[in-house]
Amino acid sequence: MLGVHGASGDPEWSRLLLVEGVPGVGKSTLLDGLLRRHVAERPPRKLRTVLHLTQAHTYGPLAPAEDAGTLGRAEALAHLESVVGLLEWHVRALTAERTPKLFALVDTLHLTHCHRPGVLGWDDVAPLDARLAGIGCRLIFLRAARSTLLERGVLGREGTDFARYAARRWGASSEQLHRGLVEEQRAMEAHLGRTRLVHRVLDVDGPLEGCVEEAYRFWIGVGASVR
Repeated sequence: MLGVHGASGDPEWSRLLLVEGVPGVGKSTLLDGLLRRHVAERPPRKLRTVLHLTQAHTYGPLAPAEDAGTLGRAEALAHLESVVGLLEWHVRALTAERTPKLFALVDTLHLTHCHRPGVLGWDDVAPLDARLAGIGCRLIFLRAARSTLLERGVLGREGTDFARYAARRWGASSEQLHRGLVEEQRAMEAHLGRTRLVHRVLDVDGPLEGCVEEAYRFWIGVGASVR
């Protein structure tokens, strides 16, 4: 339930969107399109607070310990706590507003962390999920067909850092990498039945540009008054 207009931390004045999905499915491309669309359509001197957390913030800080095999549950949870706390502060700082003033995009968070690096399970992140729901965060899950996962997630990322990481996890062959992505997508999608976040699944087998409009309307809210 939305709070009283002008109340401290009323999520009505914020627009938070988390985008989840397996590697290569198009998260960064979609987020880039959303960010550019939002900035381009705002009139002069009417661009309000825009926060874009890429995986450099949401996942990257844990990578060194993950690669070294030393990452533990406490460290992973502490990192997620810091990200969720940052988002909560931005929402709760809006104490005397009448229109949305915070527009935040987040590239992967707790759903991803249940599978990569793999030291957390849903029971670990469920309280964080509830806190995100409490500040009005919405979730888009990008889903791709098996053929799209092969094209974008495996063949399209040959020789990249992700391909080397995935080879250590699932095996070096294209078949092993493809199987790993398909299984991870299935497991991630299953968690949608447990999240408290208002969410939507977008199939991304066509041009990703076609998803921007639907995702933007879901993020901003159709008919929302933005000044």
